[in-house]
Amino acid sequence: MKTFIVLALTVTALFVWQRNSDQPAPAKAPAMRTAPAQTKEVNWPKNSLDQARRVVDQVRTLREQNEQR
Repeated sequence: MKTFIVLALTVTALFVWQRNSDQPAPAKAPAMRTAPAQTKEVNWPKNSLDQARRVVDQVRTLREQNEQR
């Protein structure tokens, strides 16, 4: 009986210890935002596609300018 009680207390203590250690630490606020202020999280797929299109257009423009020189 004594062994059962010790075993039950040990398992309970391990369970409680593991449960408390799984809680994430509070996140620090970022020092600086990397995304533009007007970008909303809901529109991230559209915004990423728009950014890719802008980069492609910029590269195309630069290549055209280099060919003209």
